Amino acid sequence: MLKSIAAGASILCATTAFAQQPPQPPAGGMPSVEQIFGFLDADKDGFIAKEEARGPMAQHFEHIDADKDGKISPVELKTAMQAMRPPEPANDEADD
Repeated sequence: MLKSIAAGASILCATTAFAQQPPQPPAGGMPSVEQIFGFLDADKDGFIAKEEARGPMAQHFEHIDADKDGKISPVELKTAMQAMRPPEPANDEADD
C-alpha cells in the first residue's frame, strides 16, 4: 500500500510536466483533480484511460484504477491523492 501511495505522489507531480501549457498548481504545489483531468483526459469523457495516462500515472495505472474497469475516474484519483497526503499535525495545545 505504501508503494501505491508513493507512486501516487510521483504521478501527481509528473502530470504537470506532461501538460503543454498547464495552469499553475495551487500554492501547495499539487495540481487539483480537475487540473489533472484537464491535462490528461484527451477525449473529455470524464475518465483517464490507460492510453491517456502519462509518466508514473501510466506506470502505476492499476493501483489508481481501484475498480479495475480500465479507466481512472475523478473519485479514484481523488482517493489516491488523499491516501498520499500526509496526516494533519496533531494539535498539542489543550483547550481550557
